[in-house]
Amino acid sequence: MSIYLKPILAACYLFPVLALIFTLPYVIRQYNKYGSILLLRTGIVYTFIFYMLTSYFMTILPLPAIDAVTPESATVLLVPFDAVKRWLSGCEFDITNPSTYVAAFTSPDFLQIAFNILLLLPFGVYLRYYFNRKWYQVLLLSFLYSLFFEITQLSGLYGIYPYPYRFFEVDDLICNTLGGMLGFVITPALLFFLPSRQRLDEIAYKRGEEVSSFRRILALLADYAVVLLISTAISGTPVSQKLPQFVCFFFFPLCAFLYFSVTTILFSGVSLGKFLVNIRIVKAKTQKRAGIFALLARNAILHLLLIPSPYYIITILMRLSNVHTKQLEILSVVSVSLLIALTVFFVINFCFCFAGRNKALFYDWICRLTVVSTTQNKSQSSL
Repeated sequence: MSIYLKPILAACYLFPVLALIFTLPYVIRQYNKYGSILLLRTGIVYTFIFYMLTSYFMTILPLPAIDAVTPESATVLLVPFDAVKRWLSGCEFDITNPSTYVAAFTSPDFLQIAFNILLLLPFGVYLRYYFNRKWYQVLLLSFLYSLFFEITQLSGLYGIYPYPYRFFEVDDLICNTLGGMLGFVITPALLFFLPSRQRLDEIAYKRGEEVSSFRRILALLADYAVVLLISTAISGTPVSQKLPQFVCFFFFPLCAFLYFSVTTILFSGVSLGKFLVNIRIVKAKTQKRAGIFALLARNAILHLLLIPSPYYIITILMRLSNVHTKQLEILSVVSVSLLIALTVFFVINFCFCFAGRNKALFYDWICRLTVVSTTQNKSQSSL
């Protein structure tokens, strides 16, 4: 049994790392398609990733030493149902004698057959339930997935080993494919406990009509990743070395302001991050295209003042010891106090909006703008 538990434990160790890698692209994809993300859907996808990782490890682990693998370590077995023959010939199974059942169904040969069937049973369930595959598609994909396992073993883990270190068995292909089809067959019984894929889509589209704070944060993070790339590229040019010290102090906020201003003005309130999660800045009352001056004012408040305010506070405090005049010292203290008050107010306002839904942040209220979802038409056309 330990030979099967080791791959599962290995998957448990690696899964959190892989989950972090897959989190952002998956969430963006869900927001782009539905305008929202469901915890249940996320759980289904990540259990699928975990299953795929575990099943792969089961085919390659445990790994032998490279010098222990010889041409005689493994071979190709192309006789169908040879595993069943080995099982029946290796035990005294008699269907009319129940006393032989325990020994027969706990023998290593039978357990190998059973585990090969069970290995792809979840694969068939996922394909039918979440990916909406037909029976012939499940049959083909199960066979190809099993063939991938066998080729992995036959190739000596893609050339890492000089020879195959496990047997290539046609019975494994048969049992794995049978397991995938068995998963396809039993899937309707599981729908009693889980909502259908169509129901998940309906809920997601319904929630996608609302613009949550998390959705806006995700768009902002995607946009600031672009701003970071742009500012890094510009800072490496000779032109950046000749910029005045005052401009250098505001360099990153200025890059953010220019990026958001250019994109939202040219693309009717949509930046790259907003495009990925399907949201748009519009006029609050009419929900028509936002004006240029309103967008400039919004971007100035948010990206020149609010977001970089902690940076301003830290920088001013670090340079406060170098201030030699009383007037500048008072000005620095007053500036820090105002920035701290503004930051605290912004955090409180954001937390208040985060607790509710579709509540405007104060800079949107000042500029008479709002953020709306662009997935509503998609949901109506898709349902």
